[in-house]
Amino acid sequence: MNSKKVLVSLLAVSFAFVMVACGDSKPKEEAPAVQETSASADPDLAKGEELYLQNCSSCHGEKGAGDGAAAAALNPKPRNYKAPASEWKNGNTIAGITKTLKEGIKGSPMVAYGHLGDDNIKILAKYVEHLSKN
Repeated sequence: MNSKKVLVSLLAVSFAFVMVACGDSKPKEEAPAVQETSASADPDLAKGEELYLQNCSSCHGEKGAGDGAAAAALNPKPRNYKAPASEWKNGNTIAGITKTLKEGIKGSPMVAYGHLGDDNIKILAKYVEHLSKN
């Protein structure tokens, strides 16, 4: 597993250098806090975490702090998901995150991820929103 993370990070760093020369489950009423803080409790969040680690963590970091392995080479720096909503180009809602994933952010290393498909983008957006709140 550790070598897989290293490989993903190396691939993402390579990708970053090229770019420089990013759920309808109902929460349980009895335990909403567990639902919101545990990605493994929600299949969409678990899938979102997998997509995130494969596509986003190399720049944004494993927890979304903007401190991934490729972040040092990027200008502007990757979004820290804990930043206030007003600092996000398209907002930190699922709709805003989806827009960013589909379109990228012009003038930045944040590229579009349309190749993931609408279903995966929706799941990934839900996970990014989850990281921004947890």
